[in-house]
Amino acid sequence: MSSPVEILKEAGVSFSTFTHAPIRTYEDIERELDLPADRLLKTLAFRAEDGRFVLVSLPMLLPVGYGKVAKAAGVSRSKLRRAGDDDLRELGMAPGGISPVTRVEPRTVVFHTSVPDMGTVYCGSGRDDETVQVEAADLVALVRPVLAEVG
Repeated sequence: MSSPVEILKEAGVSFSTFTHAPIRTYEDIERELDLPADRLLKTLAFRAEDGRFVLVSLPMLLPVGYGKVAKAAGVSRSKLRRAGDDDLRELGMAPGGISPVTRVEPRTVVFHTSVPDMGTVYCGSGRDDETVQVEAADLVALVRPVLAEVG
């Protein structure tokens, strides 16, 4: 299984990574990373009843609307649940390091409508101790997400 970093390299996307202490919460991020909050993307993983992964990325400080995520993914809210530890292992990702970049199928990736215009962003690498810096437009071009108001 290719990691998000390997996928970015193979696609020729310009990016950089840096390592840090493991992070899982926003408090960890504030403590460990000296990064502008308005450039941080959080990615949450869900599993639809049909077995499909739904990954949603949005600015860190926006709340996630679960019903809006379900609608963007084309599933009923009652048929969508947060991904558990087994699901994350299947994705090859750690809590605190979830990335919108994966080849795992079936999947739907959803980005908040503001993401394409965010410029340089920081997102998960799949690991909880490494962060990716990448241009949002390049990330969107690679991932080809559904764009929706999910916050």
